[in-house]
Amino acid sequence: MTRRAPFLAAGALTLAFLPATFAQEVEVRASVDRNQVQEGDEVQFSILISGTSQQPDEPPTLSQVPGFTVAAGPAFSREFRWVNGQTSASRTYTWTLLPQGRGAHTIPPVAVTLGGKVYRTAMLRVDVVAGGTQGGTGGSGPAPQPSPFADPRMRRRLASPPASQSSLFVEAQVDKTEVYPGEQVTLLYKVYTQYEIVQLSLQDQPTYQGFWAEDIKADDKWDARPVNRKEGSFMEYTVLKKALFPTSPGTLTIPSLTFHFVARRRGGDPFDSFFFQPTEGIFRSSQAVTLRVKELPEAGRPPEFNGAVGRFALSVKSDRSETKVNDAVGLKVVVEGQGNINTLGTPSLPALPDFKRYDPKVEESMQAKAGRLVGSKSWSYVLIPLAPGRQEIPPVRFAFFDSETAQYRVLESKAIHLDVARSETVEMPIQPIPARADIPVLGADIRYIKLAGGKLSDQGKAFYGSRLFFGLLLAPLLFNVGLLLVVRRQAKMAGSEARVRQRRARRAAKKRLSRARGHLSRDQSRVFYQELASALTTYLADKIGVPASGLTYDRIEELLQLRGVDPLVRGRFRRCLETCDFARFAPAASEPVEMERAFSEAASVVETLEGSVKVA
Repeated sequence: MTRRAPFLAAGALTLAFLPATFAQEVEVRASVDRNQVQEGDEVQFSILISGTSQQPDEPPTLSQVPGFTVAAGPAFSREFRWVNGQTSASRTYTWTLLPQGRGAHTIPPVAVTLGGKVYRTAMLRVDVVAGGTQGGTGGSGPAPQPSPFADPRMRRRLASPPASQSSLFVEAQVDKTEVYPGEQVTLLYKVYTQYEIVQLSLQDQPTYQGFWAEDIKADDKWDARPVNRKEGSFMEYTVLKKALFPTSPGTLTIPSLTFHFVARRRGGDPFDSFFFQPTEGIFRSSQAVTLRVKELPEAGRPPEFNGAVGRFALSVKSDRSETKVNDAVGLKVVVEGQGNINTLGTPSLPALPDFKRYDPKVEESMQAKAGRLVGSKSWSYVLIPLAPGRQEIPPVRFAFFDSETAQYRVLESKAIHLDVARSETVEMPIQPIPARADIPVLGADIRYIKLAGGKLSDQGKAFYGSRLFFGLLLAPLLFNVGLLLVVRRQAKMAGSEARVRQRRARRAAKKRLSRARGHLSRDQSRVFYQELASALTTYLADKIGVPASGLTYDRIEELLQLRGVDPLVRGRFRRCLETCDFARFAPAASEPVEMERAFSEAASVVETLEGSVKVA
């Protein structure tokens, strides 16, 4: 009995505490760290579940809160206590919210389910007042990276977290607020801080509705410099640059952008400050920027204008001044300058009745210089002279709107003259016609008089009752019947031939592609592309059952569309033919790598069409 006494006492003590342990009521409560914040500051919203160690059926969610942006969370923490013989357990879920504007905002009740029972938090109110700084707008930007903020002049240590809006903020700046459609607006995001920033990242990626956006690479050191503002002394960093081009007139708004900072601060414990320095996560948002986009003037708008805005130069050159009929001539049109090169339309090429013209090959390049986008765009044409003599390529015209002078300008190149000689044709040798043989004499020149009489007929017999009369009467009917049988037989043979062509189209195309591969070398590029184009057009003609000679680009597009072929497949087929035609008449030979790529694409298109063309 003496040995069992301690165990019995411990059991009695446990039973005594059980009612107190299980008598606690479950409580779900929501709270915020402050009920009034400045615009741009964050709010910490927490949900506390106390009175039970039971895990919620599903973690509470906070996907959308009217008037706020959910910047981070939920962060989870758990606590278990034993005080005076009573146990208590709690769970806490915390979110970081960013106000979207000034005024009184409410956080609606949040439902939490525990053991099948639903608990709802109370509704909370947060007042957002004007901050000490004015922000700007946003776009996409840098990923989390080591901070270049570690400047010796910025090593200010704090005894409290650096949460003041006036000590760390983001400002968006634009070089102009009134622009024309297509005119560049340079957008800069600048960080002003009095603290040491360890890390910076973007919290969201807004879209630029109504703009064509291009990135401008920021400097690796983020253009750091000390500045003095009315709020005090700061270090200024340019962390993001964008070139925006409005696409239509009206009032356009660039949405706000939220940044997440990790700031280094000093805690109250001197040992912590000596061995390590705690960090604090801070969210800062910019404000939206509004631009007024003016309409392009109608007065003085030239007919060649196709929407180009900026400052450009035009050059037109041909690769030769002398050629022959049916020999290719390369014509290159280049537009370069300052503006959105991607949206430049094709300069109006004049009519060339004595040339066969192919669709151009387009190339473009763009880069940033001093915060402005500059570049060039070129169109390379292949022209085939059709007539000898001195031919002229008329001037090419290009129009654009100069936003600096608010006037339209038209650029015009010089006319290009070509001396076209006759083509050297190879004449086939004429085969000699064999001499007519003498007519042999079969007998004497004199024919003898017929001495014996022939068969006599009765001239008094009527014609309408004769066999000849009935034969002539039935002849049209017999002719029509025979003609019908012949037509049916020919139609049957034609249908059978069409079905045979359809079944053998794929096999025949593979043979032609194999022949084309045999010419896969630089010095035989024209023969290669001719065989490749022939394989494509002949395959389609056999598959659909039409003559291959009349298959133009538009006719092929129409036939494939009628048979339900996907537009992407139709586009691939057309690009294959255009590549072949361009390479066949290009002045320079194609590289083997390009030829191999064209061959693979043609073979892939044939395999794709085999299963998608609906045979009538």
